[in-house]
Amino acid sequence: MVFSSYIFIFAFLPIVLVLYYALSKLKSPLYQRAFLIAASLFFYGYYNVMYLLLIVASIVVNYLVCLVIQKGNGATKKIFLAVGVLFNVFLLGYFKYYDFFFENINSVFGTSFAMKNLILPLGISFFTFQQLSFVVSVYKKEEKVANLWDYVLFVTFFPQLVAGPIVLYSEMIPQFMDNSRRYFNSENFSSGLYIFGMGLVKKAVIADTLASFVNNGYGMSNIGLAAGWTISLSYTLQLYFDFSGYSDMAVGLGKMFNIDIPFNFLSPYKSKSISEFWRRWHITLGRALSTYIYIPLGGNRKGQVRTYINLFVTFFVSGLWHGAAWTFVLWGVLHGLFSVIERFIGEQRLQKIPNIVRVAVTFLIVNALWVLFRAESFADAIEVYKGMISFGNINLGQLATVVGTEGGVNLPTVMDCAYIIGLVASLLYVVFGQNNSAFRLEKFLPTKKFAIITAVMFVVALLCLSRESVFIYFNF
Repeated sequence: MVFSSYIFIFAFLPIVLVLYYALSKLKSPLYQRAFLIAASLFFYGYYNVMYLLLIVASIVVNYLVCLVIQKGNGATKKIFLAVGVLFNVFLLGYFKYYDFFFENINSVFGTSFAMKNLILPLGISFFTFQQLSFVVSVYKKEEKVANLWDYVLFVTFFPQLVAGPIVLYSEMIPQFMDNSRRYFNSENFSSGLYIFGMGLVKKAVIADTLASFVNNGYGMSNIGLAAGWTISLSYTLQLYFDFSGYSDMAVGLGKMFNIDIPFNFLSPYKSKSISEFWRRWHITLGRALSTYIYIPLGGNRKGQVRTYINLFVTFFVSGLWHGAAWTFVLWGVLHGLFSVIERFIGEQRLQKIPNIVRVAVTFLIVNALWVLFRAESFADAIEVYKGMISFGNINLGQLATVVGTEGGVNLPTVMDCAYIIGLVASLLYVVFGQNNSAFRLEKFLPTKKFAIITAVMFVVALLCLSRESVFIYFNF
C-alpha cells in the first residue's frame, strides 16, 4: 500500500488510528501491539499476499538466531552470528542479485545459466538490513530482544517498514512500552498530521510532476544542453522530494501513534562536501553503514591509507545495496572516491574555499552522479552527460519533449517556460530554503494558522493523487 493513495489516506489510516486508540481503553497494552502488527502485515501484503510468507519467515529465523546468540556461550554465539549473517545475505542476494550475478557469469565465461526474472519483494533491502544490523548488535551486547511480539512490531511497524528510516530496536520498543504513549495525544497528532501533509505535498505535487520530465528524458538520443540539464536537475530534485517526502510521511505517521521516528534528511543539497552530504542524506542508512561496515573495518583508527580503503569499501557496499547493476556500483565507487579525495585534502584546506563555492561544487558533483543512479544503462547515462556538455547544441525546442508539451521546433512554449521556472524554484528551495523536517517540527504549534496550512496542503496534494505512483525507494 502506498502512503500517497486514496485508500491509505481515507480508509486504512483512519480505521487503524480509531481502532488502535479504542483498544487503549483495555487494561493490557498487548491488544494494541497485536492490532498494530496485524495492521502492518495487512499493509505489507496488500499488493502481494505471498510476500507475507517471506517477511514472516525472515522475522522468525532472525528472532531465533538472536535468542540463541543472546543466551549462548562464545562459540555458539559466533556460529549463530554467522548463521544470521549468511541467512540475511542469502535472502537479499537471491531476490535482488541472482539475475545480476549469473548474467555477469554468462557474459564473462560464456555460460548459459537461466535468469529467474524475480520480482523484488517490497522493502526487502530495508527490513533485511534492519534485522541484520540487529543480529550484529545483539552479538555485541548493544541490544537485547525481550519477546517475539516486540521484535515483530519492531520490524513490521508500517510507517517505516517499506523504505525506512532504518530504526534501532532501542529507539522504538521502549516507546511502545511507555504506557503514557498508548493514549491519544492531540498535540502529537496535530504535528504528525502537519509533517505527513508536508511529505504528501513533496511526493504528490512536486516529485510526481518532476517524474514526468525524467521519464520523458531518459532514453532520448542527441540530447541538447537545455534538455540535458533539465533532465539531470529534474531527477536530482525528484529523488529528494520523493524520498524525503516518504520519510516525512513516516515521521508524521509515527507521531500520530505517539512514536518518534528519526528524521532522515537534513537539507542535504546545502552540503559543503560529499562527506557532509552523506551526513545529511538518508541519515539512518549512513548511520547503519558507518556502524556495521566502516567502523568494523577499522574506521579511521588504523592509519590514513587504511581509512581511505575503509571509506571506499563502505561506499562500494552502499552502491551495491542500492541496486543490482553496474551503474549503482560505479555511483557508489565515485562517491567513495570523492570522499577519499576530500579526506586527503583535509578540512582545514577546504575551509579556505568560500562556502558558496563549496556548496555549488558539491551540488554539481551529486547532481552528475545521480545520472548514473537513474540511468538503466551506461548508454543512457552517457546520452545525458553528452547533453549536459553540448554547449554548441542548446536546442531549446527539445524541452517540449522533456516536459511533455508540443512546443515549436526552435522555441519553447509558455508552458515549457512555466515548468522550467518551477524547476528552478524547487532548486532554489532545496539549496537555500529551510526545508528540513526537524526545523518544521521545532516551529510547529497546534494553532489555527497551522491548521489552515495543513488543510491547504492536503487539498492541494489530494488533487494530484489521481496520478498515483509508487515511491522511488520501493525499487530498492
